[in-house]
Amino acid sequence: MNRLFEPVIFDHKDIVWDYHLRSEHDFKGYYHWHQCCEAVFVHEGQGSIVLNRQAYEIRRGMFFFFQPFQLHRIHAMVSPETPYVRSIFYVDPVLIDQQLRPFPKKRALFTALWQGRDRNHAYDLSLQAESIEWIYSSFDRNHDVNARDCEDITLLLLQLLNVVDSVYSEVKDVQEALRRNPRYSETIMSWIEKHYQDDVSLDDLAKETHLSTSYISRVFRQETGSSVTDYLTARRMKQACRLLETTDLAVEEIGIRIGIPNASYFIQLFKRVVGTTPLKYRNDRGTPSLKTSVLENKSNSFRL
Repeated sequence: MNRLFEPVIFDHKDIVWDYHLRSEHDFKGYYHWHQCCEAVFVHEGQGSIVLNRQAYEIRRGMFFFFQPFQLHRIHAMVSPETPYVRSIFYVDPVLIDQQLRPFPKKRALFTALWQGRDRNHAYDLSLQAESIEWIYSSFDRNHDVNARDCEDITLLLLQLLNVVDSVYSEVKDVQEALRRNPRYSETIMSWIEKHYQDDVSLDDLAKETHLSTSYISRVFRQETGSSVTDYLTARRMKQACRLLETTDLAVEEIGIRIGIPNASYFIQLFKRVVGTTPLKYRNDRGTPSLKTSVLENKSNSFRL
């Protein structure tokens, strides 16, 4: 598994801009989050995006807005005949909020995008795809990658928010408009959300979902591009990061609370997935740190 926390380096810029990225071979997505906002517009592609226990289809015209520290995974099925083409930009929401002050309605919409907790921000803009592509190409032509062009960035956001507003106000976002039965992967992710703090196994999951263990593994990978183990690990590490940031609980206690009572294994797994030790993560996030006590080895808490 790649590192969960993927910091975006702005290098004194107001936006990190990647226009018309094209992947034809070996696109390997993984669960991660950023410290800032990320916006993805799909020009071409097939696959799925996992966001907050839901899986969304990748296709032309899909627009995704990921909030800071929001866990997500992009799984694209690529080939020379079916490339994954997308435009991505990253922005600091506090800076954008300040720039949008003269536009209260659009500022309120942007606040809902980066702070709202009521729904995922995944939008089907296929009917507006040509307009979005014109907005992006215009910005790309005029954007100076070495300059702090606040005016152009504000114009970009205003144009995008104007399009999103037309579907947002009519409640046409993907989460509510599709009105479908949940995918098996979403049922599995919902079960994990309720039980990731426990010592659970794939057999437990199979009993609850009335599916065989082999089918669970196969259908989850088909629908999300990852294994159940990877998703469980990502969810546990996300909670561990939150507890490290917001509490002064000992590291071994945090491990217990996320379903990994073996402190040595928890520290090792955290370092591999997040990229640093729990105590260093806590120190870097500005919260109090406690010394980790040495515990005897215990069995792995998830037997997949």
